[in-house]
Amino acid sequence: MRQRDVMSLIKQSAPLLSMEAYEEDDRPLAAAIEAAGREESCVWHRAYGLGSKAELLVAVRQPEGPDGPTTVQLTSDLATSAVLHWGVRRGTSRGEWLRPPDEVMPKGTDAPDGAEAVDTAFQTCTDTDCELPDFENVELQRLTLNFPAGAGLSGLIFVLRSEDNSAWWKDGGGNFTIPIPSSKEEEAATGELSELSRVIADFEKSDQMTLMHRFNKACDLLDQVQQGQMVGEGGLAEAMATIFVWLRYSSSRQLTWQRNYNTQPRILGEAQNRLTHAIAKAHANTDGVAQEWVRLMLSCVGRGGNAQQIRDEILNIMHRNHIPEKNGTWMEQWHQKLHNNTTPDDIGICEAYLAFLRGNGDNGAYWKVLDSHGITRDRMESFDRKITEEPQYFGDKKDALIHDFQNYLGIIKAVHEGADLQASASAAKDVSGAAKGYLGYVLSHAQDSQILPLIENAVECRTELAPCLSGNREMLYLDLALENVARGAAERGAGKATGAAAGPLVGPLLQNLALSTGDNEEVVYCLAEWLALPQSVLAGTRPSKEDALKAAAVVDRIRRALSHVSDNLSSVVEPISTGLGKAFGVAGWAVELFAEEVIRGGPAFALSLVLGPLEKGLRAAAELGAWQLISPRDAVGRVLVVDGLHEIQDEVYEEPTVILAQRVTGEEEVPEGAVAVLTPDAPDVLSHVSVRARNMKVLFAICHDPDELAKVAEYKDKTLSFKVTAAGGVEWEEGDSAAASSGDHSEKAPKRKIEVEVPKWCGKWVVGMDAYAEGVVGAKSKNIAGLRGKLPDSIALPASVTVPFGSFEEALKDKANKDVAKRLEEAVKAIPSTAAEPKLAECREIVMEVTVPEKLQTQLKAEMEMAGIPLPSSDQRWEQALTALKGVWASMYNERAMLSMRKVGIDFRDIRMAVLVQRIVPAAYAFVIHTVNPTNGDEGEIYADLVAGLGESIVSGMVPGTSLSFTARKDALDDPKVVTYPSKSEGMFVPESLIFRSDSNGEDLAGYAGAGLYDSITLETSTLKKVQYNTDRIMTDEAFQRQVLSTVVKAGAAIEKALGSAQDIEGVIDSEGNLTVVQTRPQM
Repeated sequence: MRQRDVMSLIKQSAPLLSMEAYEEDDRPLAAAIEAAGREESCVWHRAYGLGSKAELLVAVRQPEGPDGPTTVQLTSDLATSAVLHWGVRRGTSRGEWLRPPDEVMPKGTDAPDGAEAVDTAFQTCTDTDCELPDFENVELQRLTLNFPAGAGLSGLIFVLRSEDNSAWWKDGGGNFTIPIPSSKEEEAATGELSELSRVIADFEKSDQMTLMHRFNKACDLLDQVQQGQMVGEGGLAEAMATIFVWLRYSSSRQLTWQRNYNTQPRILGEAQNRLTHAIAKAHANTDGVAQEWVRLMLSCVGRGGNAQQIRDEILNIMHRNHIPEKNGTWMEQWHQKLHNNTTPDDIGICEAYLAFLRGNGDNGAYWKVLDSHGITRDRMESFDRKITEEPQYFGDKKDALIHDFQNYLGIIKAVHEGADLQASASAAKDVSGAAKGYLGYVLSHAQDSQILPLIENAVECRTELAPCLSGNREMLYLDLALENVARGAAERGAGKATGAAAGPLVGPLLQNLALSTGDNEEVVYCLAEWLALPQSVLAGTRPSKEDALKAAAVVDRIRRALSHVSDNLSSVVEPISTGLGKAFGVAGWAVELFAEEVIRGGPAFALSLVLGPLEKGLRAAAELGAWQLISPRDAVGRVLVVDGLHEIQDEVYEEPTVILAQRVTGEEEVPEGAVAVLTPDAPDVLSHVSVRARNMKVLFAICHDPDELAKVAEYKDKTLSFKVTAAGGVEWEEGDSAAASSGDHSEKAPKRKIEVEVPKWCGKWVVGMDAYAEGVVGAKSKNIAGLRGKLPDSIALPASVTVPFGSFEEALKDKANKDVAKRLEEAVKAIPSTAAEPKLAECREIVMEVTVPEKLQTQLKAEMEMAGIPLPSSDQRWEQALTALKGVWASMYNERAMLSMRKVGIDFRDIRMAVLVQRIVPAAYAFVIHTVNPTNGDEGEIYADLVAGLGESIVSGMVPGTSLSFTARKDALDDPKVVTYPSKSEGMFVPESLIFRSDSNGEDLAGYAGAGLYDSITLETSTLKKVQYNTDRIMTDEAFQRQVLSTVVKAGAAIEKALGSAQDIEGVIDSEGNLTVVQTRPQM
């Protein structure tokens, strides 16, 4: 791969929608459109563009509901007098136009006898809402149709014409169709659709439909959404995705390509040409995710071009080869189809006929190719010009016909298959420089067995072309073709490259994904991390254990990036494809698989195929194994499979339960009755959920082998027995449910009941470190104060003051808080034992209304000044500080804490919250230490996690991925050993300010891990920032890394010695390498 600054591949997100900025005030009908949207009786409305900035607004009103009369009002700002040429529809079938009933025709309607359509002229609008003081030269015209209750009509069908018949206006080349809702069921069927989706769904109900109609309508809608019309809460990106979904349903044959109308190839080609140029223009006018959807639209539409050549050349071939135009023969039937309505099916038919010729008249080869294109005999016979016969074999003309139809295939592909490599390369005439060389290689080696150079050249060509793509249709088609080459090659080669040998494919496939993804920042960061790995990984040779450890961390980050790309795509596409699919009447299987097929057809899936075998090889080389133990315990229980642990954290299981959870963030509770939690996710070993699992003596293990975990999932609702091996793995087998129920984990009541004393207020609103005492402040405050004078000078402690126990309750007695106290008391009494979060949230909201007593504020300021803690610089920032204080108080009322305490018999109402106030030390890195290795219980070994930024990203689960984890023997603290390298995509950072830490009487109790149950709040809002490890000294400078890790474990050993017991320690290291311990507690 070519050396380049890969960070330059990040796509900048600046609004580039440079078509005239959409202004409602520029549209004469803007006010009427907005009013229709607000009006309760208006059950349906739509604004249609008529060209030259003119519009038509149709509003359907049912003031008495669907069972009452209906009014359809049409308003237009056309400059010429308009006439409505219209009919009606009954029932749900498309059918033909029906003559409107006489009683609904307005006075003056021209209704010839026997005619199915009638003409009604618009009238100059004199209604108040038609007055346009801002548009002096615009005069609106209006027509109102009244339909009585029980008319039995389902819709209105029409086109517009000028009074002199010189101009006609249609909807995308077809009829306008307006629904008349007749029941709540019909309204519900489309109620979930966005306005744009409803427009598309209504359009597809037209009794006449071809690709030409669809492409013209898509072009019109593309223009409208760029002007801001029909853009919902999902913004422009969602609107573009909606048009893409529609076009993909069309290209995959889920929508009809022809219904009651024939389109000559020339006219179809013009529609394709118009739409594809409009898509290219939209690509230039958008960026980011919206631009990604626009680009994908081109994959659903052929280039168009000289479609007339399709019609002409089939005749030329027949004449050149003396094949008669004889009815009842295959060739003539196909000729007639091509003449009347060519479609993308013709690519498959042509390829099938070529296979037939090359097989010397082999009908099996013919049908095999048709089948590969999804073309059945029934489909062939469903064409308006049916193909019912088998192809004829002309042995004496075989070579000439193969030559002619191979060329003809190129003509068809040039029209119907825009992303065909050969056609795209021929059409893109501006390829030059390095891109030309890369393209030449791809064209001459497209089917080579040498996969890697093909992918590399395709991706490098895409990279060179990237600056030229904006608005350039031919370059965009070539880019799509090259992406397909890379994806196809990866799919061919994925099975051949096993283990570490798959490494060379990752870089180019990541770059390929970055070029295709609208929001590609994280993908590019992954690419930079990957390219910085040792050569043994990049070359696919045997990496050392150390190299494999580094690569495994990057692969973990790449996997999350792929999940993010896929999840984002799926979250946008699924609701759109489901809504439109149902509205279109698409087969259920096609709707269900739509999003998956889009993902599988994209560059993310190709990369995922390579990562699977690579990750196994890397983990083997790194001696990591398939399992990673967080809480090592044997367990027997019934298997329960869930998406996320958070979904079931408040459950109580009556029998021992093994939970297999796809998602574990690190912040959850382990449910009562659970004996094991297994997950493919990677919460930190020192995260809150990990600590609680060990405290509850529950097996908690990460499985990095999806096949192994899938085998466990097959035993859903069955009993399995799990044993931890001496090598740090997990073995399992089918177990005995009776034995499980009789084991230690079957006890229904909590194993222990923790007693907490309810402390009383000490009489002071704020205390300094010298006054920290039992019953006055919590363990966080006491432990920090207890370390003073006991640590080496190299370990700093933060200046601290604390708002003691009982201060909140005392504040509620203040006269200013009388009403708040009463409401909180009532809300607390109403908290249910289950599903308590809504009522707890109400309690938190009430707490935030508390007025902080003046005496508390005065004492807090005084104690902070005495401790050397900078006061907030303004009254506004002081109010922010008080808000943070109240936020910590409010966090007493959270469901996670209530559930956790319930397990050990603590009444959450006995909790009292002290608040520890400290200056935030600006952190380059943060760490968490357990002075006894929690993964194996080794008292002679320290375990630590380190991350960039704040330690909250370790313990809270807010930032997925692994930390820089390491161990050290207590007799060899200068020789730390890395367990895992970091894979977190982001770090949490906050400017130097204040932090208000929870310090309750329900945390850090003997035998109970209450850490992380309550909030600690910073004065400044913390922000998530991307982390780039390949430029971070902790990863690039081995000596610096060893120095920092050694400093951390030495601090842990010193604190354990000072306090006389195993400790759970949190701290930070600043940019100068200075270490500060911010809190410590007994290790659980």
